[in-house]
Amino acid sequence: MILGVDVGGTNIDVVAFDGDFEHIATYPTKSYVTKLNDILNKLTERYKAKAVGIGFAGWMRGREIVKAPNVKIEHLEIHLKVPYTLENDANCFSLFASKRFGFKDVLGVTVGTGIGSGIVIDGKIYRGSGLAGEIGHWFVGGDAVCSCGGKGHLECYFGGWSLMRNGLDPKEIVENGKIYELRGFEMFCISIANAITLIDPEAVVIGGRIGGNLNENILKMRIYSHLMPEFRPIVKTLRDPLAVAKGACLMMEV
Repeated sequence: MILGVDVGGTNIDVVAFDGDFEHIATYPTKSYVTKLNDILNKLTERYKAKAVGIGFAGWMRGREIVKAPNVKIEHLEIHLKVPYTLENDANCFSLFASKRFGFKDVLGVTVGTGIGSGIVIDGKIYRGSGLAGEIGHWFVGGDAVCSCGGKGHLECYFGGWSLMRNGLDPKEIVENGKIYELRGFEMFCISIANAITLIDPEAVVIGGRIGGNLNENILKMRIYSHLMPEFRPIVKTLRDPLAVAKGACLMMEV
């Protein structure tokens, strides 16, 4: 039995994996992130887990948190009696997407509280010096202030916190289709197109509580409109809010 944990900007989701995945708990991040170590020790004992994978919504170098603008915490005290790993959440998502669809080279993009991305090359996570894939903090222009303290980042115009800052309900505008009319959505598609020309992946998989519910055909059409015709990766959505936690489980198997 392996436990997989997704520490997101809004929720902490926990799954158990023993051949199949089982959702076992969800906690609000703001109230429970400082209690995570105690929670995981109790769950590890209860489920007799042999390992724990933790996907964290932050910039990671090894197990060190460099910055976590959407979780508002600089350090996680994790002391478990079993092996564990602490990994960027979008990397966990991308690994799960790679396994789920059978793609060897994947650009995975999550849109939830913020925007994250992970890169899988030949079935393995590419980290660079640790921070590879922070597409949400690409400079796209303007003076809007980002949650990380920078200005003009993609997250300033698209993603959960920025949409709500502008008085928009993410769930509502996804359901009524108005999200596709936003300048931020166009910036999002341009950013993905630019990333595609940089790494030329086999596929792009988009997920997260917002991203996973976007229209796959509209995404493909709008991303392709910013690409030369020689670049035509498969574009898919992954409608699984537990994908990060599941990918965190798989991190303990690779």
